[in-house]
Amino acid sequence: MSSLPAQVEWIRGTVAGRPGHRLMVVLAAPGCAWARRTGGCTNCGFAAAFGTSRPVSPAELTAQLQEALRRIPAAEAGPVELDLFCSGSFFNPDEIPASAQAELLRIGAAHPAVRSLLVETRPEYATPERLGAARDACAGKALEIAIGLESASPVLLSRIHKGFYFDDFAAAAARVAAAGLGLVVYVLQKPIDTREGEALLDAVATIQRVFETGRELSLPTRVALEPCFVVPGTPLARACDEGRYRPPWLWSVLAVLVHTHALGRIQVGLSDEGMSASHRPRNCERCSVRLRKALSEFNASQRLSDLLALDCGCRDEWLSEIAAEGLSPANLSRGETP
Repeated sequence: MSSLPAQVEWIRGTVAGRPGHRLMVVLAAPGCAWARRTGGCTNCGFAAAFGTSRPVSPAELTAQLQEALRRIPAAEAGPVELDLFCSGSFFNPDEIPASAQAELLRIGAAHPAVRSLLVETRPEYATPERLGAARDACAGKALEIAIGLESASPVLLSRIHKGFYFDDFAAAAARVAAAGLGLVVYVLQKPIDTREGEALLDAVATIQRVFETGRELSLPTRVALEPCFVVPGTPLARACDEGRYRPPWLWSVLAVLVHTHALGRIQVGLSDEGMSASHRPRNCERCSVRLRKALSEFNASQRLSDLLALDCGCRDEWLSEIAAEGLSPANLSRGETP
């Protein structure tokens, strides 16, 4: 019986505008149906790492969540955001049985420390009926629906092998808005076969389009910017091993934030699943740790000041690389839109 979750993390962050924590729970579930059916996205190894590849019963899933909720300290820890992940789509009944979807949210929402909840899904599973049932199960507590858009560009989405396009995402966002819920959008920085400057510009353009969509729908929206790391056994790993891919510079992540942070709340994904330095977003050995720490502080405060104060000799190397693609270092240094 899968009575233990695949992974649980307790992460400092901002919840409901106050200092608090995220309880990130990765349920042991079958894993992404898109990955099992087609091989999945070129960068993703979550289904292979955490998926059970077999059905998991509602009783097993609720036992996993109850075990994870015990990680919330009894002492005051500030408001808690409960992120329920399943290495796939929460609203796909072949991954999370329909009867378990509402029950998991009901159990999570009933915990007194939990102020908001989040689940993730591909657009096609976010139907009005499932969204409405999820909203009702949360009994008045905030619920956000996370969708891995990754890019607004059809060219980059084809490279990622995402299996849907921006219009599919926008239609799902409209359904989320109609249900009265919030939206979280994953934006992947530097997928396979993408150059550094190209990836920087795409992340900026995608974030701009995401927030524009949220405004048009009067939909509370935030972005999770995910600098790409390399998972073994994926097409991206093969490209990296062959010297055709390097994870993004952390300077590029900072540049994206400079150009987009005023549009809305952005969180930077800093998880790298324990990958080696060569397989994760990085600068040089002298400054990578400092910049990652400053990005973590940005996630908590949404202030750029600590990031903007950082500098290192490797920044010139990064500037030369993007300049070779036709990006103007002067514009980037002044914080102008590329």
